[in-house]
Amino acid sequence: MSQIEIERVIGRAAIDASFRQALLSNARQACEGYDMTEDEIGGLEQLDLESLMAMVGTLDRRISDTDGADSM
Repeated sequence: MSQIEIERVIGRAAIDASFRQALLSNARQACEGYDMTEDEIGGLEQLDLESLMAMVGTLDRRISDTDGADSM
């Protein structure tokens, strides 16, 4: 299990609206190139916008750019 990879994915989703949408639409495809287990990818596949934004909300506000998140 790679907590660092999960943090990278959530961090990227916080600042990259295109990636955020891709993650919600198809987490497996969006996470290609990240070193993650099947269980980790499975967990990300279960995310909806509300739960993803709750995770993003725990990040430092200086790196979080969630403008436009409601438009997804």
